[in-house]
Amino acid sequence: MLHARACRAHAHAGDARAADRSANAALDAYEHAGPIEDDLPCVYWYNLGEAHQLIGSSALNLGNPKRAVVHFLEASAVHTREEAYNGDAFPRGHAIYLARLAEAHLGLGDVDAAVATAHDAVDRMGGVTSARGTSTLEDLRKKLARRRGIPAVADFLDDTDTE
Repeated sequence: MLHARACRAHAHAGDARAADRSANAALDAYEHAGPIEDDLPCVYWYNLGEAHQLIGSSALNLGNPKRAVVHFLEASAVHTREEAYNGDAFPRGHAIYLARLAEAHLGLGDVDAAVATAHDAVDRMGGVTSARGTSTLEDLRKKLARRRGIPAVADFLDDTDTE
């Protein structure tokens, strides 16, 4: 977890090489860790899926949306249920990661995937009060608003104005 958080910090600082080193260290440490059952109770939420979410967020911060999409999708596709990101247990976190995935799709020019994922993010935030989640979704709305001329984007923005 510390390596993945260091990756995020390096990404925020714009240091791609240090972020990559920390991302690799996070995945390596996870691969060589003991069973999940042996983890301390305070890290109940951390698993391989969470590591991929953090690394994907870092890639997005560093301007690499293609790499971000790979990690965001890998977060749910890992091999066991215990290792996959559990969005049902963490709806706020899942909404934030979905918003970041939507942003990555947008960065790749895939507006349809961005809008579909943005809808999922808004649905996940339904009923969850979170300043961080709301802020992330507002940032996504601003980025999508630059493409308001696309009907799917305009529909999304109109739909979410009332929510």
